[in-house]
Amino acid sequence: MLLRPKDRTVRMLRQFPARKPLQASKLAAVLAVLLFGTLGFFRLVPDRQLTALLVVPFAGFALALVVLGEVLVAGFRLVSADAPASDRIDDRPVYTTVRVIEAVAALVAVVGVAGTIASVPSDPPPGPGAIGLLFVAGGFGLLVLGATLVRTAVECYHTARG
Repeated sequence: MLLRPKDRTVRMLRQFPARKPLQASKLAAVLAVLLFGTLGFFRLVPDRQLTALLVVPFAGFALALVVLGEVLVAGFRLVSADAPASDRIDDRPVYTTVRVIEAVAALVAVVGVAGTIASVPSDPPPGPGAIGLLFVAGGFGLLVLGATLVRTAVECYHTARG
């Protein structure tokens, strides 16, 4: 029985979690965090607005650490492979660019959050200062979540294409 191209794509998308479990988990987590954060931002989550707003920076920071771990593993594999690194990089330039953007976003977020925490004075900041810190950390979280969303979408697209 021959499958139509649309049927093959749907079947390949269903296989995405089995073929790329980490990427599928990251995609699900990013979508859940962005949905919960958006609902909290627009005050559609009863009695959980602050929790929804705090989830974005914390999940973004945790995801940035996961991405940096992935980068270390991928770098080790690239260096220890028999084939030249330039062959693997030139094989899929768009994918390589997306991975580099995700890695840079994760590094910027980790360094930015660490720098922000280091710049906080020893005295507790007043209310507006703490809100500013939340927005800065939220911005770094959104940076990582957005970059990861793009990368996992590209992974899903490549998996669906076979």
